[in-house]
Amino acid sequence: MTDVLDAIHEDHANMAKMLDALERQLAVFDAGETPDYDIVRGVVDYCLGYPELYHHPKEDLVFERLRAVDPAAAAAVGDLPGEHAELAVLTRRLEAAVEAVLGDLEVPRRRFEATLREFLDTTRRHMTMEERAFLPAARRALSAADLEEIQDRLDHPGDPLFGAPGEERFAALRQDILDWAEDGG
Repeated sequence: MTDVLDAIHEDHANMAKMLDALERQLAVFDAGETPDYDIVRGVVDYCLGYPELYHHPKEDLVFERLRAVDPAAAAAVGDLPGEHAELAVLTRRLEAAVEAVLGDLEVPRRRFEATLREFLDTTRRHMTMEERAFLPAARRALSAADLEEIQDRLDHPGDPLFGAPGEERFAALRQDILDWAEDGG
């Protein structure tokens, strides 16, 4: 059985692929062309659904246990739940920008691009911190029993984009990721 820390790491690897797909759409936008809004909307829907409802709560449970077992290690990680709250705000801001564009509202290109970049940069920076600081600290401090207790507390329906079978609403995003991987991206 995969432990909760391995599952978090796997989620990060999958989310990096999703962020790469969003980066490709940003490059299309930067070139003055129209991005594939099915892909952009898929990223937003995915982030509002899976990371916000399942991935971040999983990390928050691990962080809560880390804080109880090794407060110094938790303090060194920083305010993980606060960062998750900030990511939720950024995701909703991106959602509003995408909905405005799709609703034919006047959205300045620079503002839309800045919203996309802030979301991408903040999410990547957050995942890097978790991979370099949070997960190693949790691996050092938490016992197998701690991880099993956390796993037992999780309500996890499976990843709607990367799990099998993936949800249809993510078809364009999933196909973009698969095509990119097939092309050697």
